[in-house]
Amino acid sequence: MTSPASGSCYRPEGGEGLGFRTCVQSKAMKAAKRFGSRSCPSVLGSFCLAALVGLLQPISFAALRADLGLVVDEDQTPIGGARLTLLTAQGSVVLETSTTTDGHFSVPSLAPGDYLLKLTAPNFHPRELRLTVPAEVAPIKIILIRELLSTKVTVTANRGAAMGVDEAAQLITVYEKPELDARPAPTVGHALEGNPGIAVQQTSYSQVSPFLRGLTGYQVLNLIDGIRFNNSIFRSGPNQYLAFVEPSQVDRVEVLLGPTSSQYGSDAMGGAIQLLTVDPRFSGDKKLDVNGEVQLFAASADVSGGANARISVGSGSTAWLLGATSRRHNDLRAGGGNDSRHVFKRLFGLSGDQVRAAYGSRQQDTGFTSHGWNTKLARRLSGDQSIGFWYQQTEVEQSRGHKDVWGGLGRLRSEFAPQGLRFFYGRYEKMRLGFLDSLTGTFSINDQSDGSVRQGLRASDRVVTDDVGVRVFGYSLQGLTHVGSRHALVFGAELYQEDIRSQRSETDPITHLSTTKRALYPNGSSYMTYGLFMQDMAELVRGKLVGTLGGRLTGIRFRAFADRNRDASGANLGVTDARQEYHDITFQSALVYHMRKSLSLSLVAGRGFRAPNLNDLGALGLNDLGYEIPAEEAIEAGGLVGESDGESSLSTGKRVKGLSAEHLYNVEFGVTLRKERLYARAQLFDAELKNPIARRTLLFPFDRIPTSLAGIPVEGLSPTTGQHSQGVVTVRTSIDSDPRAVKAFVNYGQARYYGLETTFRYSILPEWLVQANYSRLTGRELDPDRFVRRLPPQQGFMAVRYQPTGRKPWLELSTVMVGSQERLSAGDLTDERIGAARRRSDISDFFHGSLVRPFVDAGANGKFADSDDIFLPTGETLDQIRDRVLPIGATVNGVSILDDNSRVPLFTATPGFVFLGVRCGMQVSEGTWLNLALMNLLDRNYRTHGSGVDAPGINMFANVKVLF
Repeated sequence: MTSPASGSCYRPEGGEGLGFRTCVQSKAMKAAKRFGSRSCPSVLGSFCLAALVGLLQPISFAALRADLGLVVDEDQTPIGGARLTLLTAQGSVVLETSTTTDGHFSVPSLAPGDYLLKLTAPNFHPRELRLTVPAEVAPIKIILIRELLSTKVTVTANRGAAMGVDEAAQLITVYEKPELDARPAPTVGHALEGNPGIAVQQTSYSQVSPFLRGLTGYQVLNLIDGIRFNNSIFRSGPNQYLAFVEPSQVDRVEVLLGPTSSQYGSDAMGGAIQLLTVDPRFSGDKKLDVNGEVQLFAASADVSGGANARISVGSGSTAWLLGATSRRHNDLRAGGGNDSRHVFKRLFGLSGDQVRAAYGSRQQDTGFTSHGWNTKLARRLSGDQSIGFWYQQTEVEQSRGHKDVWGGLGRLRSEFAPQGLRFFYGRYEKMRLGFLDSLTGTFSINDQSDGSVRQGLRASDRVVTDDVGVRVFGYSLQGLTHVGSRHALVFGAELYQEDIRSQRSETDPITHLSTTKRALYPNGSSYMTYGLFMQDMAELVRGKLVGTLGGRLTGIRFRAFADRNRDASGANLGVTDARQEYHDITFQSALVYHMRKSLSLSLVAGRGFRAPNLNDLGALGLNDLGYEIPAEEAIEAGGLVGESDGESSLSTGKRVKGLSAEHLYNVEFGVTLRKERLYARAQLFDAELKNPIARRTLLFPFDRIPTSLAGIPVEGLSPTTGQHSQGVVTVRTSIDSDPRAVKAFVNYGQARYYGLETTFRYSILPEWLVQANYSRLTGRELDPDRFVRRLPPQQGFMAVRYQPTGRKPWLELSTVMVGSQERLSAGDLTDERIGAARRRSDISDFFHGSLVRPFVDAGANGKFADSDDIFLPTGETLDQIRDRVLPIGATVNGVSILDDNSRVPLFTATPGFVFLGVRCGMQVSEGTWLNLALMNLLDRNYRTHGSGVDAPGINMFANVKVLF
């Protein structure tokens, strides 16, 4: 970047467009040329591995004086009462102050390093600046202008550093609280809908699991204020854990696409999602500052409503915040009042009109209640050290699995209880400690409850209750320093110790007697993650080329204990003493080249990894695709790995082995264009997943069919023609009412993901903004060559926004466009959320089940469960329904129906859709804001690929916020 002439104004490249201009005096000339970042992403290892990130030139200042800064508008008129909040990259509040009536502000002496400066002022859009402190004085003038290309800063792209979103070598999405408040969001993850490279999946309405570049579940890392939120019971597929965090507890959401394991450790392969929590407010003077907020909100599609409130009390050195929230979401009405995979449609072939007539227009068992509270205490111990504490608690109640009951499988019960989070951390930060710019220590407790209650098709089926919880104690130490004027170094260590509690019981619904069974995970097991990290960020060519190189050494230890897994009589439940360890060294590198002020190129090369977690090593029980056992339990039985997780899977001929870590090698190239009114970015990436841990069907030779696996009785299933020719057979348990093959997680094959992500913003006029994005992803398994599971389709977003200053209302028209997904794997076709395959035998089982009983007449003989029973909505017998839906000898959706066990998908593709919405908002009084939205204007029925519920139909939303 070219330095400005003395006394002139220049635009720091850390902003996204016209968000602010900064004027510096002559002392800032030299500082503007110096490399400013004093903090970087953390990475484990005793050496720096490659991670190259583009740094835009920061504003630089140090021993700051009373006449440090001035905030003005575009006409150079001082802005009085503008509020400034200065934070470290770790989120500790260093200072909160306001400008004087003549627009001036001052900041005390600061230690070298990166800081995040937030500015808010009535009638001006909020602004964020990255401030870097070297050893010089640099008075600055900040010009706030009416502009929609707002400046945003991320603290996720580089651990320990604050930087502009468009500085980062990887693609970053940032959502702040005003944006979260202005949309209907049953979970905090819904704020990410419509963003490039992100698909928001919901297995049930109370759950959310964003896909990042085609990966989800435990292949995406979640963070809260920089602390690892993932634990060892995170599942492979879509899970609910992000929904444990209440939207009102979050100040901003940041999403980084691509592997970040060198910074944050295991699981960060698809990317990282960081939730930054709300902060209390310090007083800008010696007076006690008391402020607060109350919000009320409601939506029509799920007849939901709720409220949240918080109060903050602060002095010049201490600030405390207390907040609470409660909300109720009722059963969801999807577009057109339809349920695309309702069990009556899936198994009985009813039309949408017939389903609505018999069942209603809402998706039953999608409602839930959520409530929680949070508190944060921040204390400035001195001018260069601070301490802070955060606690949040959330309980999700009455959450049910719609896809397991009316939404596809027709079971009697599928409940998620208990579901809750208790999360605490304490953090100490010391500036200017010897050769260190800062030293930060954090202690955390992450306690999550994840229980369930399940029952099969009939009222006589046993009720299986799982009570699972994990408590994680986390410890981290991080140091920041600089070497000369061109290098910024971050390094440290982390340790997370997990203790797992898991109980399972089976209850006979007739006798009400309960029996203790082997739990979903080995009770009392432990799982430890530890690591060392280091990363260097360097200005390789002044003003032109910035590089980052980082690395991490990670270790994993798992232990299971037989004595902690016994029933009341002392009998062992099938768990043996076990101990396993894994180690990994990974790296990340990036380069950003500023060809000119408006154009930069970025190159990223790195390696993500994920060690086997407890879900891989010890999970036992019924899941979406059948009964699952740990791979270790199949080794002695001579199990063979299947080619897929389908029931008709053929054998690969490979024996089941112990698990090892999976790795993702990633290369990406980006181009960023910044003009006065234009911001555009395109990112190409190519990633190869090596040795992936995947769910696969287990097969056994005809002469070695086991009678039990993991202590559970099993029996052989009738082999398909292909299986018979190989001399192998699958096995099933009696626990699964749907006779599906037993499966396990194994290392098998490799896969490739590559694609394009683009984002675009253009300010037509100072008050008008057009923004759009598009992303396309291709994924293939390479051995054998086939489609990967749950691959998101191409998608795009476009919006036009009018946002004037003052109390005039803002307005936004938007559309989300998602293509159809025809590239379905065998597992996708079987999955009741996607292909929803079914058999004639499935129709019979459901017809004789208990859920459908109110819709069945006993027939002429007055007895249920025989051939003359009548399904009342159509007046048909069971045989008539089976012959209409899946007639023997016919070919349906490409499958020839040979017998009662032929699986036929209901869908061979997930249809595409176009979603239209309008949002608006305004400040109705000095402290009152109103947000309104009307989403899915055309009431289209659609389903996000892989979700277990159809999306909301036409949805009216209102949010009222009152500040005091």
